[in-house]
Amino acid sequence: MALKKTELIKLPQPIEVEGAEPITQVEMIEPYAGEMRGLKFVDIMQGDMDAMAVLIPRICPKLTERHMLNMSPINLTPLIGGVLNFFVENDS
Repeated sequence: MALKKTELIKLPQPIEVEGAEPITQVEMIEPYAGEMRGLKFVDIMQGDMDAMAVLIPRICPKLTERHMLNMSPINLTPLIGGVLNFFVENDS
C-alpha cells in the first residue's frame, strides 16, 4: 500500500488548549475508507458540518470532536478545504 498523503493546514485563528500550547496548524492525513466509516460520501463532499466534525478528528490527530464543535467558523474553511483536496486529482 502506498503511503498516505498529508497536508499541513495553517489555522487563521489558534485553538486554545487547556494546559498546552495553542494549536496553530494541523497535519491532515488522507482519509481511507476506514476513516470514512459511518459517514455518507455525499455529506463529506458537501462539507456537511456533522460529517466533518466526525471525519476531521479521525484524520487530524491534534483535533478532537469537541474542538470541532467549539471551533471558530474562520478555521472551518481551510479544514474542510483540506479534506476536499484529497478527493481531487492533482497533477502537480
